[in-house]
Amino acid sequence: MVTLEGAWSAQSMQAMAANMRGLKQAAESGSFAISESGAQAYIKAIEDAQSSITELDAKLYLLTTETKLGASPDSKSMSRYNLESATGGTGTSGIIPAIDQLKTALEDAKIAMRKAVENYRAVDDAAANNYKSY
Repeated sequence: MVTLEGAWSAQSMQAMAANMRGLKQAAESGSFAISESGAQAYIKAIEDAQSSITELDAKLYLLTTETKLGASPDSKSMSRYNLESATGGTGTSGIIPAIDQLKTALEDAKIAMRKAVENYRAVDDAAANNYKSY
């Protein structure tokens, strides 16, 4: 069962997405490198997170369904608030858009790990060639 607790708030997902974009930029610039074995551990964790989000996707439609709380103005207001919390609206970015951002960021992080491995190999090869020239 997948639940939206703690780390799964819209704000924390947006923060994770921003961090992963930074990781991708660092790898692309060559300032981040990691060994293949180190990258594989991160890639597995990323893929586990992607799998959890896929499970969550199957239930997200429930968040876009208007809650039936009654016909009073307060009930209608609460129902609208619930929907805006899910999809985004006044004063909220919405959990569904945050999940979409996180999906993109997780894929970016996998790309970053692969690029960081390339960076590691380049540094390692350069060091080996430098060592051989002595």
